[in-house]
Amino acid sequence: MDKHYYKLIEDFTQKNISSEDLADLMLWVDQSRENQQTFREVVKIYEAADSFFDAPLKQQQSWAKIQQRTNNQEPEEFSSVKTRSFNRWMLIAAAIIVIFSVSITYFQLQNQKTKTATVFHEIYNPKGQKRLVTMPDGSNIYLNGDSRIKYLESYDKGKRIVYLEGEAFFDVQHRPGQPFVVYSGKVATSVLGTSFNVNAYKDADKVKITVKTGKVGVVFSQGKTKHVTYLLPNEQLSVLNNGVSIRKANVDADEIDSWRIYKIVFYDQLLSEIMRVIEREYDVDITFKNQALKHIKLTTKFDKCSVIQLMDMIAQLSNSKYSIYGKKITIY
Repeated sequence: MDKHYYKLIEDFTQKNISSEDLADLMLWVDQSRENQQTFREVVKIYEAADSFFDAPLKQQQSWAKIQQRTNNQEPEEFSSVKTRSFNRWMLIAAAIIVIFSVSITYFQLQNQKTKTATVFHEIYNPKGQKRLVTMPDGSNIYLNGDSRIKYLESYDKGKRIVYLEGEAFFDVQHRPGQPFVVYSGKVATSVLGTSFNVNAYKDADKVKITVKTGKVGVVFSQGKTKHVTYLLPNEQLSVLNNGVSIRKANVDADEIDSWRIYKIVFYDQLLSEIMRVIEREYDVDITFKNQALKHIKLTTKFDKCSVIQLMDMIAQLSNSKYSIYGKKITIY
């Protein structure tokens, strides 16, 4: 799909689309079923994100402005468009606005309900452990150490929303029209049915989303603006927690989620980051006596082994030494 139309859909959902661009977008939507499906997918992702990031009342006011601007447009502005008439795209635009109005009303009602009776289920997996959680819809969530998920008691009755702190692998059951959304900090990951990994620990400076199967839409904020990007299998998106910078890369998804079978893979990672992973994996506390060692970068893989075996190998690779006393490890 042409990135131009992704941008137009984004502008449309951000209430920042011009008359000419709206006409262009509506004509494109009407060209094929594939375009209509793509439009719906992007809109659903933004709807899910808006329910989390924005106040519904402000949304309704903004959409009212778009509707007013659309109703006040003049047909002459689109004399260069030959394949469709003004009335044609105007009806489509009006229909979409009606759909959004219904969606906004729905979110308002949902928010009112949750204010009066919000019941969450929360599951925490401690350091040094792995845990499989099967959700009410049959989706599986694999929790890494020191990770937490939270979801509404009404999870299976509407949008399937999960809040994540830590790292988890999601194997999502496909349900048409019922998106599965993972919120991790300022990042929202939305799918209908696929498998992907999200790494969003509090002590990390970024959120990383990696796709194993299917297609994933990721919405993140940069200032007051929200952006959406799509990921396919073996693609990873890294979003800094401050929302200023993002990075998209090709990776081996099998290695990214290998933690589920107690394999550890590091690619050009700082020793300080590696030690945080080991702390969670083995439930230990690690301190650096030699601070310069924190900045050493390593690329290596480890199969399941004892913490002493692992530290022996890391000490050899980083030309460092360590001491261990109970659950406390010192590197020097």
